[in-house]
Amino acid sequence: DLVQMIVKKAYNMANMMKIPILGVIENYSYLKCPDCGKAIEIFGKSHVDDVATQYHLPVLGRIPMTPSIAAASDAGAVEDLEGNWLDVAISAIEAIPENPDKSK
Repeated sequence: DLVQMIVKKAYNMANMMKIPILGVIENYSYLKCPDCGKAIEIFGKSHVDDVATQYHLPVLGRIPMTPSIAAASDAGAVEDLEGNWLDVAISAIEAIPENPDKSK
């Protein structure tokens, strides 16, 4: 509920400032079991799809909880990580025209 409230505030602020929103990325989405590889939703069932639908936005990624992501984030080196968690987000960013019409 708290995260949904924060998303709503961020969404409303971006709209008020006329900042386009590409989509939603869920952080701490799951923890991958080191033994079997199964995704474990340690914070309960995800509601990211419901939130994205509510705001008519696509889900651009689900970032797992891993020591390597935490360490890279702390070091400011997330671009050095290997993984496909943000492939959809990267495609969305690459699809933005170089000179978008700023009047919209």
